[in-house]
Amino acid sequence: MLVDAAPAGRASGPRLATVLLLPLLGLLAVAGLAAYLYAGPGGRMDDPRAGVATGVAADRAATELSNERLAALNLLLTGSEPARSAFTAQTQASDSVLSKLRPAGLAELRTRVAAAPQEVAAGDFLMQYTEMISEFVELRQDLPRRTGPGTVNAALRASGWLAVAREELAQIQLIDRRDADTPAWHENLAAHRAAHLDALRRFAEVAPTAWRDRLTQVPSGLGGDAQPALDALAALSAWAGADEGRIADAVRDEQNRTLLAGLAAVVVVVAASIALAVRAARAARRPRRRSSPPIDPEEFQVVRQEAARAVAEQAALRAGTSAAVIGLARRSQRLADELVHHLDAAERDEADPDRLAQLFALDHLATRIRHDNQSLLVLAGADTVLGRRDPVTLLDLLRAAQSRIQDYPRIEYSMIAPDVHVAPDAVDDVVHLLAELFDNATRSGPSDRPVLVEGRREGAGAVVEVADRGPGLDPQRLAELNARLADPPPLDAAEAHRTGLAVAARLAARHGLTVTLRPPPSGRGLRAVVQLPPELILDPISFPPDSPVARRLPPPRPFERGQVLPGNEPVDVPHPRSTLVPVVPGPVRTPDTPTVDLEPEAARDLLTEGRSSA
Repeated sequence: MLVDAAPAGRASGPRLATVLLLPLLGLLAVAGLAAYLYAGPGGRMDDPRAGVATGVAADRAATELSNERLAALNLLLTGSEPARSAFTAQTQASDSVLSKLRPAGLAELRTRVAAAPQEVAAGDFLMQYTEMISEFVELRQDLPRRTGPGTVNAALRASGWLAVAREELAQIQLIDRRDADTPAWHENLAAHRAAHLDALRRFAEVAPTAWRDRLTQVPSGLGGDAQPALDALAALSAWAGADEGRIADAVRDEQNRTLLAGLAAVVVVVAASIALAVRAARAARRPRRRSSPPIDPEEFQVVRQEAARAVAEQAALRAGTSAAVIGLARRSQRLADELVHHLDAAERDEADPDRLAQLFALDHLATRIRHDNQSLLVLAGADTVLGRRDPVTLLDLLRAAQSRIQDYPRIEYSMIAPDVHVAPDAVDDVVHLLAELFDNATRSGPSDRPVLVEGRREGAGAVVEVADRGPGLDPQRLAELNARLADPPPLDAAEAHRTGLAVAARLAARHGLTVTLRPPPSGRGLRAVVQLPPELILDPISFPPDSPVARRLPPPRPFERGQVLPGNEPVDVPHPRSTLVPVVPGPVRTPDTPTVDLEPEAARDLLTEGRSSA
């Protein structure tokens, strides 16, 4: 029987308010946790100032250890008391900046240098110093790889190249000091000079304008005494570090404003929800007829605790998983870079065609491993774009994507527009996207049938079509995949084995590309159509012939139907390397079969640009 439940209604008011406030408690818990991790005493998780401070400390340590290495060489060569006093003074200067970054084995090395007899062979001592300095330079170059604001990462990347240039010039100073006048001595000197100039060029490409202006005031250091140039580069590095701090402070202020705005939004939502809960509780106190039993208060307590715990665990799990994936991918990427570095050195000195073909196969495998690492970074939301400066022709871009897949000989080009140039900021991601489409097409189609690729202009933009002869897709599955390409959802367990589609969708969204899967006009197969917007296409006609952009546009490549990679060697898109003190190359011998040295200039530029960048 229905009865008047006024007393029960008054008791259910607080219960109803509790139910409505449960999501707010979880929201407040997450907001409080985020604020504590961001601004708490042990937080500063994404503070760009921490990376800048680490880089500045590494620069100072590398500079002082470089000075100590030169003082040690003077002591080992002369054994004089002035040289010993200078070495002792420099060790004290080094200790003043190595309080938290002291390399292992430094004290033992200093003792050995001080006790060494006059005119002892200094190579072993210098090598140990060089390894310690290289760790600081590698740390400097590794900082931009971490997730962070783009403006801070650009400044860190420029400072990393400045550290490499300074170390290469210091190596030249050591070589000049140990004048040997042998073929190996001259080769070593030439290699370090080339690396020094390359590092300065890369610094100028990514550094802010004020930094480049200060670089013009630094003397060369290659035609005589290198010490004035080293002192000037050290001063420039210190000034750049201070400017990095200013950039990081500005970024941090913006982060603070964003955090405050988010917390304000949380407060507004909480206030509005409390008001609604109060109104609902008042309405529940009014006399009403009910037939449902009262709700147990202990159940609300359990639900509230479980909801708050689930919200906190989910946020922590997502953040930890993303950070772990990025860290592992970065580490594997560095290992692949080191492998390719050694393979490059082996290819330069190899004249036997069969061994060279084996080295090319290993190089191709390392390239595919590196491509998979970049896919992990894309899925984890990390930035994988390199700091390019020059545009790339569509043909070279397609050939670079072709070199990243396993079955690259099956890619055939039906027609490629020779005058299409892709903007430098989008080159790496577009190559990665096309490589995913190429790989999917070669896996889907019969192994004895080619995959046809066409690139053409379409209005102010460009279109690339990739067509295979596979079984195709039913209309429902085709519509589902196109929806995922247009609006990439979070990667779930059901689609974990189709990471190529997820990577392509995220790269397309990053640059405003449109990727659509379509059935062929007739017969079996599938076409992947990539539309490049006008913003990514540089038209040579729109730039004066003497403008900087026009001078950097590569010349149109002659296209031949059925063109393949020369000598079956993959042409890899450049990837950053952490090359500190480069291996001295031996004499370059041209093998019997075509190699990358015989590539046209545009393909060689695309291959070698950034080959040793960080």
